[in-house]
Amino acid sequence: MIYFLVGFMGAGKTKVGQSLSKTLNLKFIDLDKTIEKGENRSINNIFSTDGELYFRELEEKYLSEIIIEDNILVSTGGGTATYHNLMEEMNEAGTTIYLKCCTETLYNRLLVNKKKRPLINKLSSKNLRSYIENKISERSFYYKKAHHTIDNDNELCIDKIIKILG
Repeated sequence: MIYFLVGFMGAGKTKVGQSLSKTLNLKFIDLDKTIEKGENRSINNIFSTDGELYFRELEEKYLSEIIIEDNILVSTGGGTATYHNLMEEMNEAGTTIYLKCCTETLYNRLLVNKKKRPLINKLSSKNLRSYIENKISERSFYYKKAHHTIDNDNELCIDKIIKILG
């Protein structure tokens, strides 16, 4: 079986994925880390050198390579589900789980590590909140296509996910 965690940056996809994969005895794959390893450079470097659209093409390329594996749990990037019909591909290949968080939770999580994130690293605190609200509004259409939606504001969603996946 293949499981995909989707949701906005800061929703906890990597953290939840690492823990959940151990519990379910699945191989954990972080799509961003896979891209960094395959391209031999950081996500920040890819964005600054080649731009977001090129990065989205890399997401599609590496995700298509990952999807052929089995017994994996994939943590996707915040925008992965919104480009190149990748949400539909993930839904066909396995089970998708949208980790949903409110704006305030995302803001608090992203504020402390925004330097690591190329789409927000230059935003002021005020602009960060607006960015989150706008992007969530744009992306929720795609996220809501996931098979399951789980609230992860309190970071206690692993037991809920295990119950759902039964």
